Amino acid sequence: MVCTWLIDSDQFESAKESLDYFGERRTDRSTSTKFQGVETPSQSRYVGYYEILKNKYNLKLPPERQLKIKNLKIHSIHVLLCSVTQLFFDSENDSVVIGLEDSPVISGDVKVRFESHSALPKGYDDCPFFFWFHTSFIENNRLYLPRNELDNPHKSKMWKVYSEMFAVEVNFLEP
Repeated sequence: MVCTWLIDSDQFESAKESLDYFGERRTDRSTSTKFQGVETPSQSRYVGYYEILKNKYNLKLPPERQLKIKNLKIHSIHVLLCSVTQLFFDSENDSVVIGLEDSPVISGDVKVRFESHSALPKGYDDCPFFFWFHTSFIENNRLYLPRNELDNPHKSKMWKVYSEMFAVEVNFLEP
C-alpha cells in the first residue's frame, strides 16, 4: 500500500522506483544486511499494476478480461522431476507442459498454487511455489514469470532447488 501511495502521490512515477525507495527506507542496516522491502513478487507485481492503472488508464480499472487457462509450462524443471514421473518431460526444451481441458473461466485476481507430494521444500503458504495475477493486465494471452517473479523460488535460499532459468509460463484462451 505504501508503494502504491508513493506512486499515487507523484513521489515516484514507476513501481520499481517506489519499491526500491520503500525497501531502502524500511531496511535497518544497523541490525541486518537483509533488504526489508516488499516481501513477495506477487505484491511487487500489483504495485506494477497500479503504475499501469495510473499512467495508462487514468486511475480507471481496465476492461474486465475473462480468460481460460490453456496450459501451464514449467521451464528448467529437470532438477524437480525426480518424483514427477507421470508428466511428459520435454528434455530438448527442459520443460513440462500441463494442458488444462475444460478450464473454468477466470476473471480478476487469480492465485495459482502448486502442490507437490515430493520432497520439494515448502515455503510460505505451505507449497513449493505460487503466484497471483490479474486477468485485466494479461497481454497477448500469455504470462511468463521467471524465478525471481514467483513466490517462494525468488528467495536465495531456494536457488539450490530452482535454477536461474526456472520459470512458469501460463497461456490463455478467450472463452
